Amino acid sequence: MAQKPPTHNKVVVGNLSSNLSDVDVVILAGGLGKRLRSLVSDRPKVLAEVGQRPFLDILINYLRNTGFSRIILSIGYLKDQIKERYANQGILFAEEETPLGTGGGIKNAQELIRSKNFFVMNGDSWIPSGVNMNMIHNFHKDKKALATVVLSSPRIQKDYGVVFLDKENLISHFNEKSKEEGTHFLNAGIYLLNQELFSRMSQTPFSLESDFFPSLIGEAFYGFPIEGEVVDIGTPERYVEAQQKFSGDK
Repeated sequence: MAQKPPTHNKVVVGNLSSNLSDVDVVILAGGLGKRLRSLVSDRPKVLAEVGQRPFLDILINYLRNTGFSRIILSIGYLKDQIKERYANQGILFAEEETPLGTGGGIKNAQELIRSKNFFVMNGDSWIPSGVNMNMIHNFHKDKKALATVVLSSPRIQKDYGVVFLDKENLISHFNEKSKEEGTHFLNAGIYLLNQELFSRMSQTPFSLESDFFPSLIGEAFYGFPIEGEVVDIGTPERYVEAQQKFSGDK
């Protein structure tokens, strides 16, 4: 059974207002999708059909309905299919010629990003129900954060990296394989970053999760806990689960 965030990590947000139409969103959609190729081999993973439509359609529609107007797709593998589908929808493209990793994909999009703080999302993950993007943005601004990571309830299995928070919601450990008892969280694949971080990012391929985020420990690096588990299509098993979740969605 999924763990609920502990009481001392409940998020308190000040009375800040946000206009999400002014906030850029970068969707990481350049991955090779190797683990899913036994089921989906003729298209990028983000265009795998879920609920009778491409998964990326579901994510983009959600963002637009939430109030975002500037969406940037970081694309690489089979990118022409993605460009063809979204070319006339007001979407911007940050194109990779060679794989850059999750961190390199964000760095590659720097010239297209206008807002001081911007969201980053994995293109193969669905946002847990009840996530309030405006509240995340307000929290980030209220804390004057360099980076805020949305954190979901952990799965029962212990074969994934976990995140620990202190009582101020500062991240004290990130992406560590741990069998420790105690409250921990799972990275939900939704981030809010300040453009100041670009000056610290390498021009070479790197992983945001493994190479970059651990270097922010001890700074204004916050976690935003939510209830519920992330739905993603990264493996055949989880793709089947996502199909079931969205089977009635049109």
